[in-house]
Amino acid sequence: MRNAIGLVVLSLSLAACGGGGGGGGGGGGTAGGESAYAGPVGSTDVAHGQARYEAVCGSCHNGGSAPALANIGWTPERTRQQIREGSGQMPAISEHRLSAADMEAVLAYLQSIGGVTGGSAEPQPAAAPAEEQPAAQ
Repeated sequence: MRNAIGLVVLSLSLAACGGGGGGGGGGGGTAGGESAYAGPVGSTDVAHGQARYEAVCGSCHNGGSAPALANIGWTPERTRQQIREGSGQMPAISEHRLSAADMEAVLAYLQSIGGVTGGSAEPQPAAAPAEEQPAAQ
C-alpha cells in the first residue's frame, strides 16, 4: 500500500513538471512515415501565445538556465516535438499543462520572434469571389 501511494505521488510530481517522458528521440512518426507533429502553425493569436509562453516556458527561457528562443529558426514540427517530448534538460510538456490550441498560439508567438520559421501564422486571405460576367449576346 505504501509503495502504491509513493507511485501515485511520483506520477503526479512528474505530471506537474510537464510529463515524464523525454528523450526527444522519435516517437513522432506515424505508420505512413509522416510525423505526428507536421503541419503549419495552427494559430494567429500571438498575444495569447506570448502569455502562455511566459507562463509555461518563460521561467527557463527568459534568462533562466535554458537558451533564449528568439531567432533559432526551428520548424513548427521540430518545435512541437521538443515541447511534447522534451530532450536534454528540457522536460516534456504534457497537453494537461499546455493544450494543443495553446501550443499552436505559442508557436505563433515564437514565429513572431524568429524562433519558428515556415508554416505561416499569418491569416490567409480569403479567395476573392469570382466576378459575374455578363452573359454573351
